[in-house]
Amino acid sequence: MIVQIKDYFIGMVFKGNRLVKNTIPLREEEIFRFYNGKILDRPSKMYTKVGKIILKLYFADLDDRIARDIVDYELNVSPFTRKVLEEVKKIKFGETVSYGDIAKILNTSPRAVGVALSKNPLPLIIPCHRVVAKNSLGGYSYGIEKKKFILEMEQIKKR
Repeated sequence: MIVQIKDYFIGMVFKGNRLVKNTIPLREEEIFRFYNGKILDRPSKMYTKVGKIILKLYFADLDDRIARDIVDYELNVSPFTRKVLEEVKKIKFGETVSYGDIAKILNTSPRAVGVALSKNPLPLIIPCHRVVAKNSLGGYSYGIEKKKFILEMEQIKKR
């Protein structure tokens, strides 16, 4: 399902009451490139609440650690991707680490870390945007401009 919060659209998948997948907030013209769902006319309170939390994360109005305490979510990924995402959860709001830093901790390659991050089903809730390349921002499933925007918002709010 897709919920509209203000001028943004957020795709979400729930398993029972647990969030298992979401998109970042996108404009209506963007959402269907990343998520094939139906825009809900009258989303439930739960869907609206989670959508608002994701929107706050996008604009750096909420720390992801707090969001993970509020949102009931389930991480359905491979054991390796889970290890990578657990490391990503440790990255503090407004900070970045490199793919190589995480690779070193997990005794793997930066490329393997990047592949695992590309499978993050809960972007913003698990802040994969905070992982950057050694000499650049690296990649991001929603495009480098979105990653840059989110990181800039976090830097502004960190001050």
